[in-house]
Amino acid sequence: MATAFADKKEKILVAAIDFGTTYSGYAFSFKHDYQSDPAKVSTNQNWVAGSMSLVSLKAPTVVLFKADQTFHSFGYEAENNYSELALDDEHQNYFFFKRFKMRLHGKKIQRDIEIDDDCGRPMKAMVVFSEIIKYLKQHLLKLLETRGTGVDNKDIHWVLTVPAIWSDSAKQFMREAAQKAGIDGGQLSIALEPEAASLYCQLIPTDKIHGSEGAKFQVATAGTKYMVIDLGGGTADITVHQRMTDGGLKELHKASGGAWGGTKVDEEFYNMIIKIIGGPVWSKFKDENTADYHDLQRELETKKRTITPESTGKITIKVPVKIVQTYEKESGETIDEAIDGSNYKGKIKWLSDKLRIDANVFQHLFKPCTDQIIAHVKSLLQDPQVKDTKIFLMVGGFSESAMLQNAVMKALPDCKVIIPDEAGLCVLRGAVIFGHKPVSITSRVSKYTYGINISPPFDSTIHKEDHRVSVGGVDRCRDIFKRYIQEGETVRVGEARSGKHVTLKSNQKEMLLKIFASPKREPMFVDEQDCEYLGKVVVNLPDSEDKIRVEVKMMFGETELTVEAQELSTHMKYRAYFDFL
Repeated sequence: MATAFADKKEKILVAAIDFGTTYSGYAFSFKHDYQSDPAKVSTNQNWVAGSMSLVSLKAPTVVLFKADQTFHSFGYEAENNYSELALDDEHQNYFFFKRFKMRLHGKKIQRDIEIDDDCGRPMKAMVVFSEIIKYLKQHLLKLLETRGTGVDNKDIHWVLTVPAIWSDSAKQFMREAAQKAGIDGGQLSIALEPEAASLYCQLIPTDKIHGSEGAKFQVATAGTKYMVIDLGGGTADITVHQRMTDGGLKELHKASGGAWGGTKVDEEFYNMIIKIIGGPVWSKFKDENTADYHDLQRELETKKRTITPESTGKITIKVPVKIVQTYEKESGETIDEAIDGSNYKGKIKWLSDKLRIDANVFQHLFKPCTDQIIAHVKSLLQDPQVKDTKIFLMVGGFSESAMLQNAVMKALPDCKVIIPDEAGLCVLRGAVIFGHKPVSITSRVSKYTYGINISPPFDSTIHKEDHRVSVGGVDRCRDIFKRYIQEGETVRVGEARSGKHVTLKSNQKEMLLKIFASPKREPMFVDEQDCEYLGKVVVNLPDSEDKIRVEVKMMFGETELTVEAQELSTHMKYRAYFDFL
């Protein structure tokens, strides 16, 4: 069922949830604070994150469920609880999930999709996502109650962040997860992560940024172009904006990117270990030493942030001694013999619970990821709308890596590369600004060609014979793609594209509008390869022996695709979020 729009009401407070691959958290701002001084977002005043950690304002996206699939704990608490259970060998009946957000990337999502936990046991993804959102929501509400603010859930407008490169079905999945967590559809907005970061960075003072020599994020002049490179744990999410004369931001190129986040470096590290000890030994270690494996992940996360291009000599990483013990027991040879037989002879030394790696070997772990990011950025610069862009804004947690910063600045020597302090919090803070002022983004570029299937009279000169059908004694062509917007087309926020449709027969009780999307600019049929059925809107029709006309309006410029259908004889309107799932 499609979920009807609810009227947005004035809220006392805006709260944003940034649901990341590696870290998640929330931030909030009272409306009167934002209106009096929007620049407060550049400080920690009036900002709170859903985390008990003193190191980071966000907690790991890690959740633990009991054997009956009910929520147990989240974040650092979930990590610690699961490690304790694993040490006592009592973890088998629990469900432990981490880094699962990427399961929603690059595919059409079904409402009942399942995801595997750390031990390969499936659970409904909707339950996992909604319970984390519910936890963060309840954490904020308890904090507001403790402070005596008098604010409860009905006084809050919530903003949920998603990657701009996600599919429409993935966005709706997150909206439904939030609704299951107790956030009504009328009090929820979806913010695209690089856009949110871009809004936040408009307010950053010069002393809060670094990067290229003399770096300043000055985009006040109309016509200024800049690229937002949002690098998180899972994805690289890239958009290009231009400052307009009215102060708004225009998107110049459709959102793009790929799975080139910080977890790619982790994969390269684990592949290096596998090349030494072999896949079976690595799998056995992980399966039998869960707590040790989580300790290694934490250690690696720290080392990724401290390694720099200037690092020389050896990099020391603390590793579980169980890896060596497992290898030597399974293979019958020493770890030194394994290293000598690998490509890492003389470059790596394994000393019980420490791995000593040549700095250049560890630095090389970043190369596959940085190469893909840079290649994609350079390909975007070939586009006529983007080619003269000279300002590049790096945000997201992975942007805090000196290795990434250096790679991008070397690849763009004649440009300004700007990295805000606490780059990992830009999306979270910007999402709050979006909640206060969602019209800052004035136009977007469509990622797909969107349209409806229609059945016009059959024309043998242009239509395929296998698409011929007879309706009411008239030969028609089924599944013609009626375009409402083309891939790459710019659409202003709030702008509607209209089309009129007529029922095919008398006494028709309803009109079913099926919405399709295609990566092609000019698809002819909705059943072509790569064309995807997105969802439907049903228009109820009045009793009539005549054929009835319906006007359909599609709104493409918002962060979510919406539709309004009006039956023209009664002027009855139907407006809904699509049922994409």
